[in-house]
Amino acid sequence: MPESEMPPEPMHAAEAGGEGGGLEANWNSEAETLSVKPQAPMADRRGPGGGGPRRAGTVNQTSHRDDLVIPDYTLLKRIGSGAYGEVWLAQSVTGALRAVKIVWREDFELTKTFHREFEGIQQFEPISRGHPCLVHILHVGWNEHRGFYYYVMELADDAVRGAQIDDLAAYNARTVTSDMKAQGRLDLHFCREAGMYLADALAYMHDHGLTHRDIKPSNIIFVGGMCKLADIGLVAASGERTFVGTEGFVPPEGPGTPQADIYSLGKVLYEMSSGNDRMEFPEVPQGLRDDEWELWVDLNRVICRACAPNLSERYANAHLLMSALQNVGKKRPEPMWRGLTRTAARVFAGSALAGGMWVMAKQQADWSYTIAAPEKVQVMGPVLPQTPAVGRPWKNSFGKWFSFQKDRHLADLPLEYETLIRFLDETQMPFEGEVVSFKAPGDRLVNAVLIDAKDADAYCTWATEYERQSRHLDTDHEYGWTETTLKVPEGGTPRRDGLVAVRTLVMKVPVGRLELGSNPVGAEVWRGEELLGQTPLVLPNERVGEVAYELRLPGYTTQAFTGKVVEGKTVTASVRLRPSGAVVFDKPWRNSLEMPFVPLGKALLAVAETRRRDFGSYRQSTGEPSRQDWTSETEQPVVGVTRLDVVLFCRWLTERERALGLIQADHEYRLPTDDEWSMAAYLPRERGATPEERNLRIEGIYPWGFIWPPYAKQGNFAGLGEVSGEAEKTGIPGYQDGFQGAAPVAAFKIDGRGLADLSGNVWEWVMDSWAGPLAPGVGVVRGGSFRTFERKELLASYRRRLAVDARELDVGFRVLLAPVGQYARDDD
Repeated sequence: MPESEMPPEPMHAAEAGGEGGGLEANWNSEAETLSVKPQAPMADRRGPGGGGPRRAGTVNQTSHRDDLVIPDYTLLKRIGSGAYGEVWLAQSVTGALRAVKIVWREDFELTKTFHREFEGIQQFEPISRGHPCLVHILHVGWNEHRGFYYYVMELADDAVRGAQIDDLAAYNARTVTSDMKAQGRLDLHFCREAGMYLADALAYMHDHGLTHRDIKPSNIIFVGGMCKLADIGLVAASGERTFVGTEGFVPPEGPGTPQADIYSLGKVLYEMSSGNDRMEFPEVPQGLRDDEWELWVDLNRVICRACAPNLSERYANAHLLMSALQNVGKKRPEPMWRGLTRTAARVFAGSALAGGMWVMAKQQADWSYTIAAPEKVQVMGPVLPQTPAVGRPWKNSFGKWFSFQKDRHLADLPLEYETLIRFLDETQMPFEGEVVSFKAPGDRLVNAVLIDAKDADAYCTWATEYERQSRHLDTDHEYGWTETTLKVPEGGTPRRDGLVAVRTLVMKVPVGRLELGSNPVGAEVWRGEELLGQTPLVLPNERVGEVAYELRLPGYTTQAFTGKVVEGKTVTASVRLRPSGAVVFDKPWRNSLEMPFVPLGKALLAVAETRRRDFGSYRQSTGEPSRQDWTSETEQPVVGVTRLDVVLFCRWLTERERALGLIQADHEYRLPTDDEWSMAAYLPRERGATPEERNLRIEGIYPWGFIWPPYAKQGNFAGLGEVSGEAEKTGIPGYQDGFQGAAPVAAFKIDGRGLADLSGNVWEWVMDSWAGPLAPGVGVVRGGSFRTFERKELLASYRRRLAVDARELDVGFRVLLAPVGQYARDDD
């Protein structure tokens, strides 16, 4: 086949450990395809010699690694899998798409190596957001029970659609590798600018005592169009010499030093600017235009110094490399003698030219001619690949022809080794089989392959996805295969049992229609790790055969559904979900202590202050000594508790209800923050970073409204004349509430949100400290108590300072339930 007709090289799913013979396998930011060995449906299986078509199906993957809970994130699909980690496409509770890398202890031969990798990410996380060209680490977590740690990072742009990621199924990360495969040699101006930014990012890392150790094109991703250094899983302290990296990008002295990173970046810039492989360095690229030559020579001078084998000749640090790249293409000052010489030459040449033109003008003044303006060339749009059509031959992206027979397209030739090797390279799948010569029409010899049935299935599954991405195949068609016969040449060795020659075919995907409902509606329908939608759900093109889904709805037990899709038919089913009693964040709820909660933004807030009986259950369960009698007046608010007492109560209640299955592992009870308490009291976000700065910034708003004094029995406050003696001299004039001390919780009017006692009865602890995290010893209580009568103290914006270890007889608390790390306001 002429070189011009060869199809584009497929994007490799796993560059790490496979690009040029990597020295240690590792995941990189370019999405690696999860390799699965497909299994054909039973009805389509044919053993060797069967001769019938066989479809590529999918094997159910069951692994303890598939059942993961990452707090605040929904894992949508695995997009990368390497020797030391898996990467998932995930969605946060706010809807943002992220990449989550999970590193398992069991993948490491030595525990200390696992901990060393975790220490690397710990060191990198705080500085990752300090430079725009480092991939930002947004969160690091550890699961000791399951034996893994994870970190959440920015998601790379899509290789085709850029930052607009609207098709999760087709998502493929944009990296320098994907750009080079799509465009070939990259623009030299882009190479210079990208090199400057990446060198500056390296300098920033090196200044903080870290090295990257595996810089290569597939580890440079694009986020929002900006290139960033990724695969920070190999980041380590500067000078750590564990031998990792990828052949050709590792300098002779080995990785782990700043100058080694400079060498690797230089090799990356060589591949970008030349289009050559790094093993061809320093070969000059072919096809440079005249207007590119000067810039390339200038850029190549910097690259050669960055890649110098001798350390003494290489740039001493990344700052110097960045400065050198800044000066690429700039005019340099020249000696005065050279400028004078050039000026004299120009004067002489100009005089001669002027004289010649005067003579020609004298001789040719009597004639002239006109040249027509060129017509604007009409730019044609891109020619889209042809998909299979009934009755017509079809050519796939590999340049192989298929003839139409009955209801399918059949390959004209057996599967060739040159085609199979693309599949093997991309999936990193080991090969077992035989390569034999086969005489094609026209006496052309081709290298056909003999493989086993499972490998043929796997190839067809991969080819289907590959051809759909290249738009040579639509979603209505898929690859299958049939066995073909190859003659054994005279004197040839007998073929091994179990190996067959394969002719691929393309046929219509057999589909049916499935209408799936649930009671109640709104349940998420999951097929393995893929979210299909919510009930009622119509799946118009489900593959024929047995299907299995899971229906998930908060507050209900996860329900499995299995059924059978029939070709050309509509199957209707409805699943009744069973209540689990678990929390649902957008609905009122009662927990195991019968404490009522109502929605507050993205969280649930207790309707009333915590009761004596609630706190008594905690004391009784933990066996801690009690300073109060919790068996009497059980509906009274608990008082006399420090902020630490409250934290310990929330921790106990969280563990209790996780064990009962009422809340998830990523849910927790805690005190409301100062801002969440303000939100409950109908205040907008207040100006100021700490409770001290926010105190009394908003005037005229009370938890009950805008009127002072409060209406009768609006809450439990100190009213003038309620009690005898000295109390008569202080209080809200004319106010009566019927209680001389604290009242039972929720004894007064419930507000529009369903909350009680936000104002009065007892002061309530909040999570924040008075002056912020730097002064943790002074806490904050909100809302006033039965002793409060001053108007200022009953404003919704008032905060009272209180030592965190204080025990006051009019200070209690209410609790909030939320996902870990989640706050109630939508904009938090």
